[in-house]
Amino acid sequence: MRNISRLIAGVVTVLLGVWFNYLMLPAWNVRSAGMWGFLLLMFVIGAIAFAIAEYCTGEEEYFFSIGSLVCIAVVLVVLIIGGITSTQMFHSSKYHNLIQIEEASFDEDIPKINSESQVTIVDMGTAQKVGDRTVGSIKNATWYEVGDEYNLIKYQGEYYRISELNYGGFWKYRKAKYDGIPGYVLVNAKTQEAKYVELKESMKYSPSAHFGNKLKRHLRRQYPSYMFGNSFFEIDEEGNPYYITSVERPTIGLFGGHKVDSFIITNTCNGESKEYKTEELPEWVDHAYDLDYLMEVINYNQKYVNGWWNALTSKTGVNSTSFQYRGEGYTGYNTTITSKGDIVFNTGVTPASRSESNLGFLLVNPRTGKVNYYVCPGAEESSAQSAAEGLVSDLHYSATFPTILNVDGKETYFMLLKDGAGLVQRYALCNVKDYTKVVQAESFNSALKLYKEKLGMKSTDPGEELLKTEGDIQNLYTAEIDGNTYYYFTIGDSNDLYMSSIKNSNKQVLLKQGTRVTIEYTQSSEKGLFIVKNIQF
Repeated sequence: MRNISRLIAGVVTVLLGVWFNYLMLPAWNVRSAGMWGFLLLMFVIGAIAFAIAEYCTGEEEYFFSIGSLVCIAVVLVVLIIGGITSTQMFHSSKYHNLIQIEEASFDEDIPKINSESQVTIVDMGTAQKVGDRTVGSIKNATWYEVGDEYNLIKYQGEYYRISELNYGGFWKYRKAKYDGIPGYVLVNAKTQEAKYVELKESMKYSPSAHFGNKLKRHLRRQYPSYMFGNSFFEIDEEGNPYYITSVERPTIGLFGGHKVDSFIITNTCNGESKEYKTEELPEWVDHAYDLDYLMEVINYNQKYVNGWWNALTSKTGVNSTSFQYRGEGYTGYNTTITSKGDIVFNTGVTPASRSESNLGFLLVNPRTGKVNYYVCPGAEESSAQSAAEGLVSDLHYSATFPTILNVDGKETYFMLLKDGAGLVQRYALCNVKDYTKVVQAESFNSALKLYKEKLGMKSTDPGEELLKTEGDIQNLYTAEIDGNTYYYFTIGDSNDLYMSSIKNSNKQVLLKQGTRVTIEYTQSSEKGLFIVKNIQF
């Protein structure tokens, strides 16, 4: 009877172990806290099962229960000691050095903006609104839900926000699992045009699936010992869908200091997976590193610059980022495009005192994991948001978290002003170094023109092509218009007439026939007349 009870207890423990392993999906790696937590759970279940078995037989010996308690104690010791010795308290300098942040040049890395066509206007919230409306007409649309991520990607030379479809819950998955997920949603980041893309072969593996088609369970079968980060949905240049999943490795103590070593790219249709190092990633991958992970190691770098005790007390040299968790998700970041066309996240760097000023900002590349720092003392993002909202206080619009633009070498916050329904109603630009210089308008181009005027810049209408020529003045005339002096002249043998305001240069009073000039100009609405924007002689 005693042996039968023990056998039953053992079978129950094993079955529960298999079940919980199926549910919890621990990485079978001695440096995984999840594995040790799973072992602790199993030993507790085993101890209870064998204690019940012994009690039912009426025996006084509790050999197996005592053995389980010893195992529980050992696992607890490993978890406690491993956890404590992996903390920042003992390894602050190692946590500080988990990532290297390089100082870089703003003018070299951020392209100068001259028109709306250079800016990704559509933010994640807007993409969610317009993208969700595209799937209503697909077959069995009620089985699916559009995801909320809408990450920015570069696809066939254009920038889009992309979102996968998810199963709408367990019971809808039961209905849809044989059909799979039929497509995904693309929203053009410049035009706001949204489209649903139907696949020739449906997707079978997804984070929203269940049983063997759940992405993490599928990956765990393929890589039993790997410790996975988050997974991102992307498409290649042919529109084929994939999930990119990061692989992490502890480097500090037993459990701490995770570093990303490689990435698993999984074909969502057939389940094939392949591992890549960062430098080996295909060109079409834009999001590999998890932003939460990158911001965690960045905050370690900023916090433990002078050790663990300093971070708790005087906080000398300690900074923090604008990135933080609020409500239902993370905020304090946005996306921008570099001069090389890379998609990067931007967030501000603020002193630990949390004053209303930034020391500069960071650009975080989710493809390479590289982080650049740009020195730019000025207003923090929330101050710029308040300044922009103040311009439309009667309309009660709210400003999105700013993205960073380069306007003629000036670091500039760009924000969308939205109404209560989340619709974009205005565009706002604010100077980073002086947030009192803020403008808003109904179009980006109009806001850009107002902004340049406010900063005293020579402004062309955004979108107009700025042309250049040089030569000797042939004919020269002057005129007074609305109290301003204008110079009209022709160059060389051409009959084209150029008009230049005295505001371009006071030295124009010295112009005469034969003076050699170099000018930048635009076409006017009158044929044969050109407006000079810059003149040198």
